[in-house]
Amino acid sequence: MKLIPSLAQLGQIESRGEFRVAELIAQMVPGRPATCLYSVHLPRHEYKRMSEIDFLIVYDDIVLVIEVKGGRLSRRAGAWTFTDRYGETSEKREGPFEQARTAMHALRDGLRTRLPALDVAFGYLVVTPDQELGRDLEWDPQVLAGPRAMSVSGLERALEAARSYWLDKESRRPVGNAHRDLLSVLRPDFDRVPSMASRIASLENEYVRFADRQYELLLVAERNRRIVCLGGAGSGKTLLAVETARRAAVGGDRVLLTCRSKALASVLQHALAGSSVTCLPFESISDTEPVDVLIVDEAQDLMDLQSYAQLDALVVGGWERGRWRLFCDANNQANVDGTFDRSVFDELAATATVVELPFNCRNTATIVHQTQMITGADIGVARAGQGPPVEYKQCPDDDATARLLDAHLKHLRQAEVDEGDIVVVTVRDAIADSAAQESKAFRTGRLLPVLDPAAETAGKIRLTTATQIKGLEAAHVCVVDVEDVEDPHARARLYVAMTRARISLWIGLSPTAWSQIASGSQTGAQT
Repeated sequence: MKLIPSLAQLGQIESRGEFRVAELIAQMVPGRPATCLYSVHLPRHEYKRMSEIDFLIVYDDIVLVIEVKGGRLSRRAGAWTFTDRYGETSEKREGPFEQARTAMHALRDGLRTRLPALDVAFGYLVVTPDQELGRDLEWDPQVLAGPRAMSVSGLERALEAARSYWLDKESRRPVGNAHRDLLSVLRPDFDRVPSMASRIASLENEYVRFADRQYELLLVAERNRRIVCLGGAGSGKTLLAVETARRAAVGGDRVLLTCRSKALASVLQHALAGSSVTCLPFESISDTEPVDVLIVDEAQDLMDLQSYAQLDALVVGGWERGRWRLFCDANNQANVDGTFDRSVFDELAATATVVELPFNCRNTATIVHQTQMITGADIGVARAGQGPPVEYKQCPDDDATARLLDAHLKHLRQAEVDEGDIVVVTVRDAIADSAAQESKAFRTGRLLPVLDPAAETAGKIRLTTATQIKGLEAAHVCVVDVEDVEDPHARARLYVAMTRARISLWIGLSPTAWSQIASGSQTGAQT
């Protein structure tokens, strides 16, 4: 039976009983449409109605709530005592059957509101993997599965008995045919994935619920061989590239994930550690054997005839018949690194399913607005809050840039911002050309030049280029050496630099750039 999230996504599970049930369900081969949703990654405070359900099995004609209670259970004078595997006990007036019943009713009421035409039955099953419970007036035997059900065939029989029991309780047989509709409503709540930040840090407790259009792309990837995903900076393309790669690999496919940037390739490789996905920068793919699924992140950097031909040879069936996913920002990023040939892009898009991501999930509304005002790029509708105002400083020369940058870094330090969360981005060609190297922070070693912005720098501020930081992000970004915002190439670099910031953004402008912005629009930014 399909388990969402899959076993490969579960990570560390506190409840051994729940993990045993998940393993058994994943091995089942139901004879009817059926999907099991597991609430392991649901934040308790965000989806209380859902998170109180351990497992939810969605059939075509019935929805079963599964309550799992591991350890030892006892009931005395109407109170239930639960003892876990560590010997710790807790006492509750509400037992597992009442918990399951309450969750079932809440779920039923919520679904009937969201799907008014829904005609299915609802029921529950309590699973006690470690203890048999005797007969009792509180429950019928069909709604209880004990240790003897802890095999694939045993749990299949228990689920079928519960399913028949609850269907027989209906005054008439439900029409059903609701498996797909139910999943369209329920699945996005359960199908969480680790955020890029938590993956890179090897954490297990930070999960992301995709926006509707992002989640739609994951479903499209299950049904379509060729996909072009379009979205501005911050729309979640890289997270989606990682997740589609991981899911394809779990299905047994040989998967290659590539991009032009070596720094980004390193981040992708780290994020997919433990999977069978091959992650390589484009410059290192020449000896790679053709794969079943090719995934290209920041594909606008590789949208030229030569790269097109090289990538064609890397996927079984080539561009025409192969399975591939391109994640692309055709905004100003297309002019920063590599070559963007519109005719190549149009040819690929014509053979694929195109999905556009309308939301910006990285930047604050303030940063989104300022980026759009200055660069003209459409980076979507911000889903984050307003955030602090973008700060612009006029810097007559490199000395002034260094001095004003030092003042801002001091301000961030006084605000107790971790300096490891700060990145200084130069829009000049190389780090060595940046005015930031004249700063006190650089001379004292607090500001380190890095070619890989994702590298660990032990709490130091990082100095990098717009080209190197493409595809990556930072909590606080300082952009320096902005000399012109009308030249397309310069504006493209500024676009990349501005959209890296998740929380705060500071920009040092030459008098020319300052005048261009002042004459072109009213930014409303803090100066």
